[in-house]
Amino acid sequence: MFPAKLATHPLPSADGPLGVRARGRPAVRSCAASTPTIQLTVQAKDGPKVSVAVESGDILRTVLMAEKIDLYTTWGKIWQCGGGGNCGTCIVDVREGADLLSELTQAEKKKLAGKPATWRLACQTRVGDGESTGAVTIVTRPQQ
Repeated sequence: MFPAKLATHPLPSADGPLGVRARGRPAVRSCAASTPTIQLTVQAKDGPKVSVAVESGDILRTVLMAEKIDLYTTWGKIWQCGGGGNCGTCIVDVREGADLLSELTQAEKKKLAGKPATWRLACQTRVGDGESTGAVTIVTRPQQ
């Protein structure tokens, strides 16, 4: 009735099957010991705080999307430009560690004119410079 040899499957890792954590977030690649990291703390306006170790030099939007952290408002999900800096829907408010982020781009200067100085576009913001370490705290969707 049963085949003589059943197929063997690898045991799921501590992160769960297929590298997915218990909460449904994809497992983030571990940062090598020699790679500088930034400790990123994200607070959604209406959600819990999440802390993530980020390789210095990563784009903020890419990190947030990989961690499945809700970055966009309802309309932003529909109208977002995919990271080109054209729509201004991926706004975050930097509470701590602004000195560890890249300089404002021309797209940010244009889209954030008249907005609070602590606001940044996640798609245009690089976390660290590839060599720096430290901590950054942001709030997603501050415009709500």
